[in-house]
Amino acid sequence: MDNLKLYWTAFSTALQAKFEYRVDFILGVITSCMLQLSALAQLWVILHQTTNLNGWLPDQILLLFGMTAMALGLSELFFNHIWMVPGYVVMGDLDRLLTYPVNSLYFLLITKPELHAFGNAITGLVLTSIALGHLDAPWYTWALFPILALSGCLIYTAALVIFASLSFKFIGPSSMHLMIPHALLNATRYPISIYPQFMQIIVLVLVPYGAFHYLPAGFFLGKELSLWMAIVTPLAALLFFWEAGCVWRWGLNQYESTGS
Repeated sequence: MDNLKLYWTAFSTALQAKFEYRVDFILGVITSCMLQLSALAQLWVILHQTTNLNGWLPDQILLLFGMTAMALGLSELFFNHIWMVPGYVVMGDLDRLLTYPVNSLYFLLITKPELHAFGNAITGLVLTSIALGHLDAPWYTWALFPILALSGCLIYTAALVIFASLSFKFIGPSSMHLMIPHALLNATRYPISIYPQFMQIIVLVLVPYGAFHYLPAGFFLGKELSLWMAIVTPLAALLFFWEAGCVWRWGLNQYESTGS
């Protein structure tokens, strides 16, 4: 309980510090909303040329799009500090963190929230609500939505942790390799079934983004997917996050301080 209180204090303090810069907050939210809407415009252009994507109708794809934005926004709000790991390794700033009497991964994740995350999260919430409304989704779909969004946040964050852990072995100041899980998340805005089989294996098994929106949505929308695919989402998120923790510990074992 003491550690949980410490984590919450660190997060809330960092969040309050961010809110001091109100103009930055407003501009960040507007910018993230515009980026999401520009991607949505690209989707509209594609759907203007065809009535569906491999059997997925526009409102059904909008559901995937909205849930992806929600996962991104929640991860940026609660766990965005992971993007700083490559620079911390190069500059030696990680040494200070490792002296704290806390879990280094958890403490790192929560101590640099990004306020532009509200733009992504709000856009995702609005788009998902519109999609579910147009699809006349059953009540349990609305009830499960928060669980699916949180699971998506954990899965995306876990993917970032895994790729960030490579910075301990392959040292460099750039965080460009973290763009790989980000690009994969953006790819799942569209139905995963439109991609080649190797790509489907990547985003369903190796980096299981499809577990938090594609598979549950496929069941809810009658895409001939089994119920277990819908209820396995939280388990997939927890398992993948545990795997990310294992990779993080492996990375720490490879880490050599800048003074060594």
